[in-house]
Amino acid sequence: MCPKCPKIKEFMEDKQLEKEWLDAATPEGLEKAREFKISNVPTVIFLDENGKEVSRATTIEEVKRVIENRTLSDI
Repeated sequence: MCPKCPKIKEFMEDKQLEKEWLDAATPEGLEKAREFKISNVPTVIFLDENGKEVSRATTIEEVKRVIENRTLSDI
């Protein structure tokens, strides 16, 4: 239902990153959103190899900055 989510998903599809998509409209997605304290959609959360959050972004421009400013091994 979010008009911005499909654009973010499309942008992220070809990125060589491990991804998990959550739908906050489902009970499981809502629980994860609460766990990560997500209050805006879309939100992209970048985790390190230990599952610790290293960055988050809510727009394609922010996602691009995170990806450009970090090596993939940092994410």
